[in-house]
Amino acid sequence: MSGLEPVTALHAVLLVAGGFGAGLLNVVAGAGSALTLPVLMLSGLDVHAANATNRIAVAVQVVVGTAGFHRAGVRPWLPALGVLPASLLGGLVGAVGVSAMSTTVLHTSFGLLFVGLAAVMLRRPAWLVPRPESTAGEHSPWRPRTQAWFFAVGVYGGMFQAGVGIPLLLVAVRCLGLDTLAGNAAKVALTGAFTVMALLVFGASGQLDLPRGLLLAAGTTLGAMLGVRVAQRIDTAILRWVIIGALLVAALRAFWVVAQGP
Repeated sequence: MSGLEPVTALHAVLLVAGGFGAGLLNVVAGAGSALTLPVLMLSGLDVHAANATNRIAVAVQVVVGTAGFHRAGVRPWLPALGVLPASLLGGLVGAVGVSAMSTTVLHTSFGLLFVGLAAVMLRRPAWLVPRPESTAGEHSPWRPRTQAWFFAVGVYGGMFQAGVGIPLLLVAVRCLGLDTLAGNAAKVALTGAFTVMALLVFGASGQLDLPRGLLLAAGTTLGAMLGVRVAQRIDTAILRWVIIGALLVAALRAFWVVAQGP
C-alpha cells in the first residue's frame, strides 16, 4: 500500500469526529461521504487509499441502515432486486476504472468533484429534490432505461461514492415509482451492492487502510445512532457549512498535490 502514514492520536480524533458528523448528516440529509472522503485525505491518506478506505465505513452504514429499514417494515426489496445486477456491474466497472487512474488524474477528479459538491450543497437546486407525486403507477425495474440509470449510478458509486446518494435516491423514486421513504431504503441497500464490488477491487489492489477505516466506521455508527436526538438540537445549516468548508479544504489539497507534480 502506498501513500499511507501511521495513525496518530490527532488522526484518530479527526476520523472519529468526522465519521460522527457524517453519520449524523446521513440521518439528517444524506451525503455523508462528502465529509468522510476529505477527512480521510486530511488524515494522511493518498487519494487512492482514501477513496478505497471510505468504503469500509460505508459498508457498516449499509448493514445498519438496511437492517433498520427492514425492522421498521420499509421493505422495497423486490424492485431493488430487479436493478441489483445493473448496480453490481456498474460498481465493478467504476471501481476497476478508478483503480486504473493515475494519481494526478484522480486528484484532479476529486478536486473538481469536491468543488462541485460544495456548490451543490450551497445552492441546493430544486432538481435534487425527489418528487414522488410524479411517479405514480407501476414502474418496472426491467425497463432498459431504468437498468441503464442504475448501471450509470453504480459506475459513479464504484468510482467516487461521494454524493452518490442524491442521484441514487432520484432514480429509485422516479424510475421505480417508490415514495421517498421506500426510495431511501432502496438507496441504502443498493449502495451496498456497488460498495461490495468496490471493496473487492480495492482490497485486491491493496488500497484499504483498515485502522483508519474502522475508526471512521466507529464514528459514523455513533453519529447514526445518536443522529435523531442530536438532529433535534443542532442547526442543520451548521452541518452544511462544516461540510462545504471540508470539501473546499480537501479540493485545495487535491489541487496542491497536482501542482507539485509527480
